[in-house]
Amino acid sequence: MVKRLLIKIDEELCNGCGLCVPSCAEGALQIIDGKAKVVSESFCDGLGDCLGHCPEGALTLEEIETVEFDEEAAMEYVAKMKEAATPPTSGCSPVVKIPTEEPKSIARSSDTVAVSRLKQWPIKVKLVAPNHPALQNASLLVSADCTSIAYPSFHEDFLKGRTVSQVCPKFEDQAYSLERLTEIFKHNDIKDITITIMTVPCCGGLLRMVQTALTNANKDVPTKSLVIDIDGKIARTIV
Repeated sequence: MVKRLLIKIDEELCNGCGLCVPSCAEGALQIIDGKAKVVSESFCDGLGDCLGHCPEGALTLEEIETVEFDEEAAMEYVAKMKEAATPPTSGCSPVVKIPTEEPKSIARSSDTVAVSRLKQWPIKVKLVAPNHPALQNASLLVSADCTSIAYPSFHEDFLKGRTVSQVCPKFEDQAYSLERLTEIFKHNDIKDITITIMTVPCCGGLLRMVQTALTNANKDVPTKSLVIDIDGKIARTIV
């Protein structure tokens, strides 16, 4: 046992947004049961790179008696996490829909019709290959999972004419999602990015994730964020 600095998490302040997770290169932080947790004290180097990424001030450094920092074990853990999150090479082949005619409307009621605007598959960030043909020169929609359920006209107002990458910023591996977005931005000339998130605090992590990925990829892309309320309306727009 040694006396050294270690990250301390105030669970009453933590809202589970997950903004701290991608900033920890050693994988010491994860969102578990809706709160940030230290998965192993031996993974935390005590340097505090994550401190400035918490909007609630839930993270501090505390000098305590604990185990020594094990960089080798931490890197092995990060590698295993990435490997576990890597999608299989089969089962979700890239698909691009090239429309040859106007899509058929599906009658929902006497005065309402719905049309699917999805033009590629798969759609999850962890499954979309960075070289997917639908990404090149695309207008990209990065959507938090719940927005497609909450917003009634999601296909028509957001998805139409766009390639989509969908992610849950709270329950999916944020470090891996950040890496995938970075690779997508590196390998493609994205024309513009629209981000849809919910008003709930955990969704805020997706905005920082996209901006961090753009910075990591050394790309400057026009970005617009739409915040959806649980009543299905646009609460605000961030440009």
